[in-house]
Amino acid sequence: MVENYPKRFIQAGLIYITVGVLLGVVMSIEPTLGARMRFVHIHINLLGFMVMMIAGVAYHVLPRFSARTIPWPNGVKYHFYLQNIGLIGMVTTHAAGGNWREGAVHWLFVLFALITALAILFMFYNLFFVLMVPKEEPEPATQITADMKVGTVLDEFPQSMAVFLETGFDSLANPTARKTFAKYVSIEKACEKHDVDVAEFLIKLNAAVFGSSTSPTMPESSTGSEEAENKKPGKEIVQGESCQADTMVGSLIKVYPATRSVFEKHYGEGCFSCPGQTFESIEETAHMHNIDPKIILGDINAIIADELEK
Repeated sequence: MVENYPKRFIQAGLIYITVGVLLGVVMSIEPTLGARMRFVHIHINLLGFMVMMIAGVAYHVLPRFSARTIPWPNGVKYHFYLQNIGLIGMVTTHAAGGNWREGAVHWLFVLFALITALAILFMFYNLFFVLMVPKEEPEPATQITADMKVGTVLDEFPQSMAVFLETGFDSLANPTARKTFAKYVSIEKACEKHDVDVAEFLIKLNAAVFGSSTSPTMPESSTGSEEAENKKPGKEIVQGESCQADTMVGSLIKVYPATRSVFEKHYGEGCFSCPGQTFESIEETAHMHNIDPKIILGDINAIIADELEK
């Protein structure tokens, strides 16, 4: 499974640093090997130890840091095998003279170098784009609301200009006004300044733009905002229920202790020392560990089904 590869990268890195240290000792004992084996020694430590360790830690940490899954999960696996094949082949053919001899050995050296470079490109793609915030396309407005900026409404709905002018917003006839203060003043504030009833004006605007006279949406009160902020992201589970994607991990383990084994299997034992389990959902934790939530839910519900049948 892809989630096991960060450990493999780290294990491989430890092997390479051990080989690099031993090679360094041999080179210090036999100085004549220095010139010939310097390339091998450097690349075992650089591409073998440093890059492998960086990749292993980064593949584990960055998806959790950005709360996103690896863009190309199989690329992690390909990176691991290609870098090992390329590096081992490159240092072997170099030691055999591939960097200065002509013929097949030289072209094998070039081939393994290209394989190594390809592996690094796979790493770059996954680690660079896992940090990129996806660009969210704004949904088209279906209603003009009081908190929308006057300039935004005029830009998106040019036909609304007639309603503004009819209602007394004469200054908007000036292009300079539309490019300056209209960009920063909300409809609500503009109505207050011109002593216009906000609700009635919004009804007229929406009727002109959307052909609808539905009641306008007013800004939420601070109480409503606080309630939304304090709302729990996950839901509790009770005995007899199956687990859903939005079920909180802490609640699940409390009701069905046997499901703890699923998290140990996929996340490791360190998961239970994390305070996030008390409020994070199954889906959120699965994404943070770069695992398909369906896999976690399948294992959990299988255990729950066994318990309920007893």
